[in-house]
Amino acid sequence: MAHVKDPAVVKDELQNLLGGLAKELNRRIYGEGGIPWGTKFADIEELAVQIGQEISRGMIEQGVGRQADDVPADAESCSGCGVSVKPTDASEPRGVQTRVGSAHWNEPKRYCPKCRAAFFPSVPSAGD
Repeated sequence: MAHVKDPAVVKDELQNLLGGLAKELNRRIYGEGGIPWGTKFADIEELAVQIGQEISRGMIEQGVGRQADDVPADAESCSGCGVSVKPTDASEPRGVQTRVGSAHWNEPKRYCPKCRAAFFPSVPSAGD
């Protein structure tokens, strides 16, 4: 199983990068002069939240999409009979509602010739 870093530690490690990204986004949105005088705080906050959610959703989609593309060899056996299976050319669109919106990716489809069943590879236990 892959090692997962503590989100707070990752955020701290990326603090300089995130600060630079925020500065660049402000420059692109508001120009070199920055946020215009008189802009309501609520408007600044709403824009920041919308952008943050889109970045978060993109990270989720890219992460689960990459996992779906890189199924490990030990997941390439039928959960019913244990026979080794091969990927098919088919995939199926998947989606999930997250705290930051809907995330979508394509799940790889597998076929077991012994069970004559199509399925999607899964992790060894729930929650992993």
